[in-house]
Order: sequence, then structure tokens, then C-alpha cells
Amino acid sequence: MISKTVLSSALVVFSSIAAANAADATHVLDIDDRVGKFETFYADAAAKPVTPDARFELWQKEDGLAAVPPGPDGDAMARQLLDAAWDRYPALVPTLPSLTKTAEDAAHASFDRINALLATKDVAVHSRVILYVGQFDNNAFTMPAMDGKPATVLMPVENAILKIALAHELTHSVHIQLAGVKNSFGAPVGETMFLEGLAMRTSQAAVPGLPETAYTQIDPNDHWLANCYAKKDAVLKGIAADLDKSGHEIAMKYTFGQGNNGMQREAYCAAWIVMGKLIASGKTLPELARVPEDKMVDAIRDAMTP
Repeated sequence: MISKTVLSSALVVFSSIAAANAADATHVLDIDDRVGKFETFYADAAAKPVTPDARFELWQKEDGLAAVPPGPDGDAMARQLLDAAWDRYPALVPTLPSLTKTAEDAAHASFDRINALLATKDVAVHSRVILYVGQFDNNAFTMPAMDGKPATVLMPVENAILKIALAHELTHSVHIQLAGVKNSFGAPVGETMFLEGLAMRTSQAAVPGLPETAYTQIDPNDHWLANCYAKKDAVLKGIAADLDKSGHEIAMKYTFGQGNNGMQREAYCAAWIVMGKLIASGKTLPELARVPEDKMVDAIRDAMTP
């Protein structure tokens, strides 16, 4: 359960933000269409035979995007994803105009839905969605505001779980603004759990009626959630000692790498369970979305304490 101190701080922040923005609250979603950059890359790379190394270099020069962590590990993952996706692109290219239009319309609808769920009508919200061609991995990511740009979602137009992915990532983009989030990949583990737990549970509210696997798994057909539930006590016990730890290495361990129990994405497993407990205890999505960044780890720790 979240401590009274955490909730009091959250409500104070909520009140001050609402008062400051009530007079001129607007909701703005910018769409940045990068699909054309992929089309340029694909035309150049397919014009004549090139080696996989040369193809990856060209992809990087043409502003190639992939939902991977920053740094050398992410570069290696992006290279693998591009190689695996290459033979699927010929069939995808003719559908890109319609996919892009569908993604743009869905982004606007999802943005409106998330703002309604998080009760932001008196809060100015400005988010951006970059639409790009990914690698068929059904993944996406969100960055905090930086370099004069608002909180930004990067969404591949071919994403097979587009509506849920948009709801998840746009929750991040709005939540970042409500809670004053500055950290990104490598944030304290407890903060990552809070962010991902809220995004998964809000996407469940935004696109209701589907199996829980739809909101928690990149591949709805695998057994990740069943494994999560089977190992939940061990997962929560193992991650509890690392809630305050931050940095690239610990972030990799609990997201893309193997956690303490041989599972990928153990932070998401713990997040789904703990955020579910908070909501079941009576905490609302708008209330949780206003817990300040520096209180998120404590909120998760309190919820995990028997």
C-alpha cells in the first residue's frame, strides 16, 4: 500500500499543476511521420545486392529506428532485428500508406482516451508520436521531453498490437508530464516498475475486455504471463533488493536480459502484479499517475511490504 506521505505529496502536486494550468489547459499531439525515411532506405538497399553489414550502415544513416536500449547492446539487437525482418519488407512496402494513416488516426483516438482515463482536462498535455517502420517485433518506446521536444512515443506502423501499444506508450507520455519524470532507460528499478505497471494497467482500461496476456506480452501467444504468475513470489522477492538500483546494466537485467529466475522482463512481471495490488486496494489511475518521480520507488516498496 502506498504510504500516506507519498499520496499526500502526489495530491499536492496534482492540485498545484491543475491550478496553474486550468485557465489554458490544452491537449496537443504532434505526429512526426518517418515512414518516408524507411522508404528511402529500402529503395537504396534493394536497388542492388548489398552485404548485411552495408545494409545496416545504410539503415543507420537513414535514421533507422528500433525499440532497443541505447548503446552497443542495442545496436547489436537492432542489427539482428533488421536482418530477420529484411525478407518481410517487400510485402510490407505497398501497405505502408494505409498502415500510416491507420496508425495516425489510432494515435489521436488513443491520446484522447488516455487523457480521459488520467483525468487531465485541467492539465496542459503535449505529446509527440514518431511513426516509423520497425522490424515486426511488436515493440515501441517512449522518451521524456528533451532537446525542445515534448515527451515522445516511437511507434512502428506495422505493429500487430497497435491499439494496445499506443495506449501503453501514450500513457507513458502523459504520465511523464503529470509526475515530472526525467529519467529514461536506466532509471531505478522501482521507478521502472511503477511506470510500466501504470502503463500496462491503463492500457487494460483503455482497450478493455481482452485477456491479460494482451496487455503484458509482446507476443500474445507465448507463455510469459503464465510463467510470471507461477514464479511471482520468487520474482517479487528477488527484485525487492534492487528497487533503488539504477543504470544500464541493472535495467538490461530486468527488461531485455535474464532476471533472477530465468525470465526476461521480470520488471514487467513484478510491475503487473504490484500495480494490480495498488488498484485493487482502491487507488485510481489519476491518483497513481500523479505520484512524483522521486516517490515512485517508495510507493512500490510500500506496496510490496506485507
